[in-house]
Amino acid sequence: MLTVTAVYKGGVLLPKVKLNLPDNTPVQVQITPLPVGTASTGSLFGAFPELATLADDDFDWAGRLWEHGLEKQARHLDNLAST
Repeated sequence: MLTVTAVYKGGVLLPKVKLNLPDNTPVQVQITPLPVGTASTGSLFGAFPELATLADDDFDWAGRLWEHGLEKQARHLDNLAST
């Protein structure tokens, strides 16, 4: 499921983000009017729909990668300080 913000103009719903869908793809649309001004706040909500497919294992892997990078940077800085 994907949630995007859109504007209704000239009888057409115009999404605020590019939808990665082939032409003529059937979709189901549920309309929830937003308060005036909400759609123009520059929210990134829905801007990265591919992130919805990430699993806990993906986040665990990213966390380990991040920690490894921090440890490597700390070792490098320690080496620079001791020279």
